Amino acid sequence: MNQEGRDVFAYLKKEKDEESFAGKAWRKFKQDPLVPTFFGLTCMALVGGLRAMNRGDSKRSNLFMRYRVIAQSGCIVALAYAGYNGRLITDRDGKRTNRSGGGISSGPGPAMPPGIPPLPPGE
Repeated sequence: MNQEGRDVFAYLKKEKDEESFAGKAWRKFKQDPLVPTFFGLTCMALVGGLRAMNRGDSKRSNLFMRYRVIAQSGCIVALAYAGYNGRLITDRDGKRTNRSGGGISSGPGPAMPPGIPPLPPGE
C-alpha cells in the first residue's frame, strides 16, 4: 500500500474471471491464424534444417534454411499486418484495449500506473 491507501501492484494481480493461457492462445489463434501458422512453419523448417545439418546433408540443410527464411518473412509480414489492423491487443470480446498503464496522468506523456503520484509541474 502507498501513502494514499491504494495497492500499488493492483494492476499486476489476476482477476478471478481472467481466462487461462490456453484459452487466450486459442482465442488469439482464431482471431489471426496467420501468425501462429507461419511461426509453426518457421520452427519446422529450422528443426528440419538442423537435423539435415547434423546428418551431414548440406544440400537438404540449405533447402530447409531457405524455407525457414521464407516462413520467417511471412511471420513478420503477418505480425505487421495484424498490428496495423489493431488485432494484437484485444480483449475477450474482440474490442481493442487501452494498455496505457492506468488512469493517473500528468498531462502529455506516458500514463503512470495506478497508485503512483504524477510528477510535479515543470519536471
